[in-house]
Amino acid sequence: MNKIIKFTFYGVGTFLLLFSSIIVGANFVRDSGVFDKEIVEVKKQPQNVQAATSSTPKKIIVDSDSSKGPAKDTPSVSTTVNNKKLVIEVINCTDKGGLAEDTREMLEAQGYTVSAGTGAEKQGTSKIIIRKKGVKTDVIKNVLKIMVEKEELQPDSRYDVTIILGSDFNP
Repeated sequence: MNKIIKFTFYGVGTFLLLFSSIIVGANFVRDSGVFDKEIVEVKKQPQNVQAATSSTPKKIIVDSDSSKGPAKDTPSVSTTVNNKKLVIEVINCTDKGGLAEDTREMLEAQGYTVSAGTGAEKQGTSKIIIRKKGVKTDVIKNVLKIMVEKEELQPDSRYDVTIILGSDFNP
């Protein structure tokens, strides 16, 4: 009789553990949104025979959760900036040594091409200066937590973006 009670106790415990694991996993998948996005390959139709060899498929991420955006008939399309094409200049205008180099390493880890240096005059406010038209700096602003953004277009500049690190910069 004692063996039957132990067997029943272990069987019920195992069942409850397995059942609760399934519930937790299902809630995680539902709440995390891991499976809400689907990748759709789009191939551009060539205009002529020469263009057929240079066409490359692009990936578009479509959000299929209708509660977060537009209806399924009009899927939202997310485009990403190729960070490796942006060239960034980081200038340390503070008394803190090595700050531009640390920032350069952080941005290179994100995929950017970065040059670091030290500025002659000290700055109180950190800022991001856009040098070329059409450059988006939202990712950089979020990574570095710099809110001031100026547009000083210099089409002949070798940098797309210049980041000036002021005394308020706290990585």
